[in-house]
Amino acid sequence: MQKTKLRILFESIFSNIQPLLSDSWKKRSLLILSLLFGFYLTNSFISFLLDKSINTIVLSVLILILMEFSIRSILFSNYSKLTLSVLLINNFRIGSTYALILEAFKLGS
Repeated sequence: MQKTKLRILFESIFSNIQPLLSDSWKKRSLLILSLLFGFYLTNSFISFLLDKSINTIVLSVLILILMEFSIRSILFSNYSKLTLSVLLINNFRIGSTYALILEAFKLGS
């Protein structure tokens, strides 16, 4: 077949999706659970702190800095490959950040 632009596009899309489909169910389910657990934990933590007289803006910035520091320290170390634990921490961080942003939109700030 000829190398048309459409074929090149389909091959690039397939090459990006193929690693996601070839992973095991255990790895995919752990990554999804990590994402959801990060969302749930941060959402319940922020909802709990909204009832208290604590400055939640400073606390949410502190949570974001802690999450970014944890993943940056792991990624910039001497690991040559992303292990499952690094991916789990990264998904937890993504879920946590999503919960913080969603809570900010709900509060209108």
